[in-house]
Amino acid sequence: MSVQAMTWALEQTLVKTPTARHVLLCLANYADKHGHAAFPSANSLSADTGLSVRTVRSALEHLREVGAIAPGNQAIAAAYIDRHDRRPVVYDLAMQRGAAAACGTERGAVDACRCEGTGCSSCTNGVQLTQERGAAAAPNPSTNPSLKPKAGRTGAPGAAKYDPVTECPGNVSPSIWAEWCQYRREIRKALTATTVRNQAAALAGHHNPDAVLSQSMANGWTGIFPEKITHDASQPNRPAGDKSAVGQVRAAIAAREAREAAPGPAGQPVAQDDGALRAPLDGEFRRVG
Repeated sequence: MSVQAMTWALEQTLVKTPTARHVLLCLANYADKHGHAAFPSANSLSADTGLSVRTVRSALEHLREVGAIAPGNQAIAAAYIDRHDRRPVVYDLAMQRGAAAACGTERGAVDACRCEGTGCSSCTNGVQLTQERGAAAAPNPSTNPSLKPKAGRTGAPGAAKYDPVTECPGNVSPSIWAEWCQYRREIRKALTATTVRNQAAALAGHHNPDAVLSQSMANGWTGIFPEKITHDASQPNRPAGDKSAVGQVRAAIAAREAREAAPGPAGQPVAQDDGALRAPLDGEFRRVG
């Protein structure tokens, strides 16, 4: 409880309605001596005032409209309440407006402020509201140190995010390497600088590094296995064991051409498949052994 905030709530001239003044007085009971960091829930204010929750919310809205309160540092409530949907709004009292707050002097001590009439001058615990000629402006008062919000995870200022696409090995096609980096991000195994160096070393000197990366992506692997890609001089840009439709057609054509080019025995028809279906005709061309 802050005596200064309670005193200000009693002496302020901004709020006229009894209901709003009652809510303001109870709200000031939760603020610090500067009128900051008051975050009771509407249910708590309802229990303190005896008013309904709906009436309390209406009074808070009225207090905001007349400028008696304003939203404060919401991170203060987050430091105490983890769930976002259960955090009350943090309010600051507009103690610099309306009636001046009582000076925070000790009991029985003579006030050093210049008091005029029934109230004190606009001194707020030694903090200057305006900069006098030749005097340096005093800093704003800090809130209660125990109410410091939790520190968030922030990266170092100016630190650039690592992009593995720019670290393409010299013997790998840039398009294949970009697909490999995107694939690793999609499976939530993004490439790091260490992983890129290790993979570049493993692919160095390999006869077909593109096929190694393509094989890993086709099989859903997270790593690369250069030893599984054997050297094939006839198809240097294709991985071994190509079982695609185009590869199968090419293999069938090559096998058929090899069979037709091989010399057969005398009297054998050129088309080997026809010999299994019918006897050769007399006028059909035959090979001579």
